[in-house]
Amino acid sequence: MFRPSLRSSVTTLAAAVVLVGGASLASYATTNHGHGAGAATGTPKTIKFHLASPGKTYNTTNPVHLFTAKVPKGTYEVGLSGIVLDQSGGGTDNYTCLLADKRTILKLLTSPGPDPDFSRVYAIDGASQSDGSYTFGIVDSTNPVAKIDRPNIVYGCILSGTGPYVVGRTPTFTLTPVKVTTKSGTPLPVAKSQARRLLGSLR
Repeated sequence: MFRPSLRSSVTTLAAAVVLVGGASLASYATTNHGHGAGAATGTPKTIKFHLASPGKTYNTTNPVHLFTAKVPKGTYEVGLSGIVLDQSGGGTDNYTCLLADKRTILKLLTSPGPDPDFSRVYAIDGASQSDGSYTFGIVDSTNPVAKIDRPNIVYGCILSGTGPYVVGRTPTFTLTPVKVTTKSGTPLPVAKSQARRLLGSLR
């Protein structure tokens, strides 16, 4: 199963937003879009955001579908899921879905650079039809331990190419509070020759 690199996904994200016409994220982002219960109560419940319901069609004349929200600071398991079906059958369409720190995304807009900061891109998934992946359009990504230390986030998808895209299963963005205990292990002594045999057995 093919998955693009984090660098290529973030680069695609930045390029797609810039290609829209250089408009600011604020012209696309709105608050209170698909908020789940728990986002404002401060209780340790899963927070859920979502895009459109099944059957919704997205044309690529406006490829950016990003929204801003505020969540309590904390440590979460962040998950992306959903199915977005491409209708063109061409080979140039691509998508990127993510949940990330708002300040990080705004910096990508103004100065993407060759080495973007991934530390506050909490979960991201994307694909291009040119990759030939049979999973194209299936959004599936989980970050089991994400520390969110700035409350303003951005979530959503960029759907580029010829399109259109039809929602098969609602794209959903979840943050589930988790408790984490950090521990340290001890090195396992493995000789170089043993490492080669181990790698061969694991392939």
